[in-house]
Amino acid sequence: MPVELGYLTIPVPSVTRAKAFFGTLFGWDFQQTGEGAAHIGNTKLPIGFSTGGPTNYAALYFKVTDVKAVVAKIGPLGGRAGEISESPSGLSAICKDDQGTTFSLWQPAPGFDA
Repeated sequence: MPVELGYLTIPVPSVTRAKAFFGTLFGWDFQQTGEGAAHIGNTKLPIGFSTGGPTNYAALYFKVTDVKAVVAKIGPLGGRAGEISESPSGLSAICKDDQGTTFSLWQPAPGFDA
């Protein structure tokens, strides 16, 4: 089965303001997932807001079953993979392809696989 987009993070300066704006605009309901982050609970594609990173692009998280195995393939293809990090939602790694395009990998923790 091909890898699909598993999560989309929209970086914002203020999660509170983003929730007020987009909640009113689109009718989104929110679930707080931690300080500086919120998960939108009523969309088909899992989407969330986050703070603390660049605010000029959305972060694409491609859902994989084994993040370590996929990270191991990136270097030989000419890309770069960052450190694998762990959070309550699972394992992730920020990567770049062979042209410098940023994307992320996400291996969902049990209960977070949408």
